[in-house]
Amino acid sequence: MRVLMISYEYPPEVVGGLGAAVSGLARALARRGDYVQVISASSIGDAAPCREDGVIVSRVARSAFPEGLDLYGGGGDAGFLRVAMEANFGLATRGVVEATRDGPYDIIHAHDWHSAFAAKSLKHALKIPLVFTVHSTEYGRNRGIHSDLQRYIHEIEWMGTYEAWRVICCSKYMSSELRRIFSLPEDKIDVIPNGVDPPHLPEQELINEIRSRYAGSGERLVFYVGRLVYEKGVHVLLSSIPKVLEEAKNTRFVIAGDGYYAGVLREKADNLGIGDHVSFVGRISDRERDAFYAIADAAVFPSLYEPFGIVALEGMARGVPVVVSDTGGLGEVVRHEETGLKVYSGDADSLAWGIKRALLDESLQEKLRRNGPVEVRERFSWDQVADLTFDVYRRVLSEAASVPW
Repeated sequence: MRVLMISYEYPPEVVGGLGAAVSGLARALARRGDYVQVISASSIGDAAPCREDGVIVSRVARSAFPEGLDLYGGGGDAGFLRVAMEANFGLATRGVVEATRDGPYDIIHAHDWHSAFAAKSLKHALKIPLVFTVHSTEYGRNRGIHSDLQRYIHEIEWMGTYEAWRVICCSKYMSSELRRIFSLPEDKIDVIPNGVDPPHLPEQELINEIRSRYAGSGERLVFYVGRLVYEKGVHVLLSSIPKVLEEAKNTRFVIAGDGYYAGVLREKADNLGIGDHVSFVGRISDRERDAFYAIADAAVFPSLYEPFGIVALEGMARGVPVVVSDTGGLGEVVRHEETGLKVYSGDADSLAWGIKRALLDESLQEKLRRNGPVEVRERFSWDQVADLTFDVYRRVLSEAASVPW
């Protein structure tokens, strides 16, 4: 099957989980033998199609966003929309060029609102059925719609689901959200989880360097990686730390990532008097992330809103005990006291309880370290995700063949 995939971001330009998810799916479809071409926006500039891990990747130029602007919530203005719309013109134009170069595509698969206008244009221009994946929503990220900008993005998301033949989301939680906020029919939605790549153990030299820099002799290490935005709940993690230190005094917390909330979080850590126990390390590479996982005693993801939670899978795949908020997709990914620990969302006391259990209960630690990798291999491989996605494509093409355009 020939698949034209449209995404605002694609590695190495990645803001959140979207780029990693698109890359994982595209590469797995290519391994199946499908022809997959991804067209993505790039702040670096236009780039001719090239093959990356079996996927044909084309990049179209877009303007750079202002420093510190979070694409997935927490800010934005008319300039933010201008850059997003500019990117859609480029995505649509390149899509027409690529679709007429080597023969028609069978299906268009677009991801999130950033590419919705381009996807709609290509669908109608090329008369190719559209599949639209919603990775998160403006309503969910902001716990409602509170501004004209948010409403506009919300309406673009609705348009993407309306124009699509099928809508894919990553969890039952997200399916419920889409039905509620967009009045989307349940029988138009396919729930397909995200996957995770097999873990790669970084070189021992890097592991030793990370350990010596961030964890002293005999210190436990608790790791968070993700965007520093309100909905990720890192402020709840900070509030839990004094309670954790009451029983697990020799513990350090490493917080990796960036985002508009970083300054607030640093100030909160100072106000709580926990600066000596918390390290904000900013955005890190995949190699550094894996080195932190290699030395971490626990990984914590205290989200207030989380459509799926691929970071929890990354921790589980590497045998790290994970503590997550029982919210959204995280509650579906983690099985309590079997593959991780679930705590009440937004509750610092509950989070502290979970972290202390992960650090101090040795028998539970062993169980979680054993079960996590098995769970990921059996339920969340990208090859399984690609098979489920291909079944959606096949259904769309079968139905489309029997009706006039």
